[in-house]
Amino acid sequence: KCILFFQCSPSPFSAGMHTVTPKANTCSDPSKTCNPCLDAAKACNLNNTCKKQRSTYIATCSKGEPCNRKRCHKALRQFLDRVPTDYSHQLLFCPCQDLGCAERRRQTIVPLCSFEDKVKPYCLELRKNCRQDPLCR
Repeated sequence: KCILFFQCSPSPFSAGMHTVTPKANTCSDPSKTCNPCLDAAKACNLNNTCKKQRSTYIATCSKGEPCNRKRCHKALRQFLDRVPTDYSHQLLFCPCQDLGCAERRRQTIVPLCSFEDKVKPYCLELRKNCRQDPLCR
């Protein structure tokens, strides 16, 4: 079993969202493979509240086309509001040793549905919206 801890390296919100942290083996048994992110997911699944809320936001945010961003945001907020931080933080900020793990963690924190528009706006529409926004001008 691995020792679960928060990532001390750069945030998963940094450039490209692919934060890979080389770490020393933190497993109590050095002969076993250590995967803190997998351990965090297993711990979440053993807690009824975490399991239910995680399943809800994954189902809501993973649906095919079209994705409902508002519902995805609501499900993510509910996950963070209702799940004890011991579980949510370990799941969202676990340290990764490879790019596959980092990408899975990024998809957990920021699913595509949470930020991608259903329909891509035309360039003239973007220009019009920008001109109406004082910050964008």
